[in-house]
Amino acid sequence: MNVKKWQMLLISVIILSLISAGYTALKRYNLEQQHRGVAISVVYDEVVNLARLQGLETANVLRMFRDAGVGTVLVKETTVKDAVQNGELVLRTGRELLLLDDTGVLEAIGAGFREQVKPVYRYLIISDRQVFDRVQGQLAAKEVPLQTWARGSVYAIETGMSQAALEIMGTGFPDPVIQEINNAGLNSIVQVRTWNEVTPEGLRYVFEEIGNVPHLAGVAFNDPYLPGVPDLIRPLAYEVQDLNVPIVQIEFSNQVGLSRLGLTLEKNVIRLHTISLEEDAKKNYSLTALVDRFNLAATERNIRVLLAHTYFKPGVPDALQFNLELVESIKSSLEAEGLQVSEASQLKPLNLSRLVLFLTGLGVIAGGMLLTFVMGWGRLAPYLGLAGLLLWTALLAVDLVNPARKLMAFASVVIFPTLALALNVRRDGASPLNCVLLLVRTSLFSLVGALLMVGLLADAGFMLKLDQFTGVKLAHVIPLALVAGIFFFRGAGKEGGWRRQVQQFMEQPILVKFAVMAGVILVALLVYVSRTGNESAAVSSLELQFRTLLDNILGVRPRTKEFMLGHPLLLLLFYLGFRDNRYQPLLLAGVIGQVSLVNTYAHIHTPLMVSLLRSFNGLWLGIIGGLVLIVLWKAGEGIMQKYLRE
Repeated sequence: MNVKKWQMLLISVIILSLISAGYTALKRYNLEQQHRGVAISVVYDEVVNLARLQGLETANVLRMFRDAGVGTVLVKETTVKDAVQNGELVLRTGRELLLLDDTGVLEAIGAGFREQVKPVYRYLIISDRQVFDRVQGQLAAKEVPLQTWARGSVYAIETGMSQAALEIMGTGFPDPVIQEINNAGLNSIVQVRTWNEVTPEGLRYVFEEIGNVPHLAGVAFNDPYLPGVPDLIRPLAYEVQDLNVPIVQIEFSNQVGLSRLGLTLEKNVIRLHTISLEEDAKKNYSLTALVDRFNLAATERNIRVLLAHTYFKPGVPDALQFNLELVESIKSSLEAEGLQVSEASQLKPLNLSRLVLFLTGLGVIAGGMLLTFVMGWGRLAPYLGLAGLLLWTALLAVDLVNPARKLMAFASVVIFPTLALALNVRRDGASPLNCVLLLVRTSLFSLVGALLMVGLLADAGFMLKLDQFTGVKLAHVIPLALVAGIFFFRGAGKEGGWRRQVQQFMEQPILVKFAVMAGVILVALLVYVSRTGNESAAVSSLELQFRTLLDNILGVRPRTKEFMLGHPLLLLLFYLGFRDNRYQPLLLAGVIGQVSLVNTYAHIHTPLMVSLLRSFNGLWLGIIGGLVLIVLWKAGEGIMQKYLRE
């Protein structure tokens, strides 16, 4: 086998794949540049409460928020309990009606109504025809068994449903509320409540009513499960599609059925970020901290609706002024980032041919074959490459595009950081300048995998987090094991080859110090794994403050694993040389930095330019840190030599 010819062929394939992936990345970048409109929103019920506290009309407060920068208002679907509290209706048991009749409904309806009242049933007493039609229509559509009576301007709805279940039933969106928002010159996002007995007819009624809302900007869902999950997602999609507005995905709220609904609706989704009143009450964010949180959501995670609750702060007597100032500050910070504060822009589809995707995947296969050559398994490379090519082609041919691109992206994240370190870590040390050049070259080799992954996962579904790159934790661990194995067996061929090395290693006695070291490494590995992935371990408040400081200073915060751990220690390893496995911990730290570098681009919802700046900041800070470590190492060696001479 002519190894050099094979390697040149594989490098040529990787270059072709990089051109394909670069074309895709450019299309994605252009799409992100068009996706710049952000809407600031408030909650209608909270505005009502704030207006009452200030002794002002709700309409006037809505206009104040509009002038400050608010473009949409979130309207939660009114429940029976809300309707009672708002004075739209009175809820009584049959027994209460018969004993008290404080509503006068028995006398008003008359005609034998008293004889029909059931003591254990619930009765909704309403004096407004519009409210009656809305509530009765919503409850009937949601399969609530009921009976109605009406006489003059008095209406009664009877149901045997328990009070607890009845109180949380959605009753639609009151016309006066929608009209008040519309008159203030604001758009509405309605938040629909879930119910149990969902039918296609019920869905049709509920969403036809929503279709009457003027200036509707989106549909959100209130509960952990969407109505109709799991069997009626497609009928739900049909009804939402007729509204011609996007659905709203609430960040960090894993609502069952929403991703499937979004994909069914051709990814017609906008993402919303908020800081809940409960979180703010617990952490008591300053105005600056609140603005920073909203700014990062829009600039670094492509969030396009920012929901600002009405926050009440200890020691701040004018809550209205504080919240108006918050909205104005959010607007100013977003405009300073080049975003337009108006309506939320919708992400357009990113259409790519399957041929472009196929060519991009070939680079991953070629990279895997190169890695087998580096590992000393060159004879297996053609067979592994053929197997990878057949699998990749078959998955695309049978229309399993999504699993195929995820599988290939995972392989890319594993292969290229491993290959980068295997090619660039030397047995002997180098000068500080050459160490810097080696670190830059190693990072560029790793970024080949990042660019291929960007090309493979360039799709609105990933950009909107309707779908996600899977296997993140494994992608962080496997390169550690591969690199450790490669360098452990790199000396194979001497003293009996790799089999002899394994035998000698297995026959070594275990010393206490090595057992302790293994325990420390295991704990460190568990911490490392827990802090990776889409749902990582909790971050301390001190670390959050440090991250905010870095964001404020650098614009985009680099990954801690890169600039404080991986890059500096890898630079020190280049200076010392790998030698005979004595600096294995430095090598593993270097793996962590390179894997983190590539996995930055697995956050497809983050704009490409933000990821590039994050990587750049991590690299130059890591170089400075590594050079400091080299100086400290040399100083330590000098002190040690002086001590030994004495």
